[in-house]
Amino acid sequence: MQLSVDVKPIQAERHSAQWWLIVACLGAACGIPREQRELAAADAETFEAIVRSQISDSASAGFLRVDSRPAGDKELLSPTPEPAGFDPDSLNDTVTEGATKIIADQRKEILHDLHVEEGGPFVYPSCGGFRTRRFRDSAAVHPDPDCPKAFRRYVTVGLPTRGAALLLNKARRPETPPPDTTGELWTVLVTESSVGPGGQQWRQYGWLFRRDPATASLGVAEKYLLSWAE
Repeated sequence: MQLSVDVKPIQAERHSAQWWLIVACLGAACGIPREQRELAAADAETFEAIVRSQISDSASAGFLRVDSRPAGDKELLSPTPEPAGFDPDSLNDTVTEGATKIIADQRKEILHDLHVEEGGPFVYPSCGGFRTRRFRDSAAVHPDPDCPKAFRRYVTVGLPTRGAALLLNKARRPETPPPDTTGELWTVLVTESSVGPGGQQWRQYGWLFRRDPATASLGVAEKYLLSWAE
């Protein structure tokens, strides 16, 4: 599934330059290597773009919750086992504690500015999968008394990895032309856990960002569904 609409442009004058300055200052003070300061700056841009996209997809206020902690430690971010998928963050072990804290703090600030709820996952251990409660030949589902009465979505965002991940090439259809991969590229894995009256479902997406030489901002080049469970 390729993204057919552009994510709302990032407000570069408010966030991009601001986060570059904050990350540079804090990184220098904390002795964080340059490549990890660049990672933190890229995370601010990609995280905001992803959250803005989630806001536009949300049905109502209170529908969306985003975790500020960089995904990667599944035991930390999820109280129940997640379906098998791609590793949300292969760089987690190489990022310093100081850089991780900067990234989590700046994510909290972005969520606050966008008026999005921050927090951990919704826990409904007795609520089954969405597919198991669907009516035959219909999109409707049987309500489950062990599930919440309203739909909620919980989102985790992995740390950006520099370059275009090979898993995106595997997800792209052969007839789909590849995007422009010149210049600065970052791949981000995003997981969405949705729960509602009819059950729970889980999705994992790969986002590819490319920096536009004209605007100096990271924009979405591709988005693909990589794995799912219902």
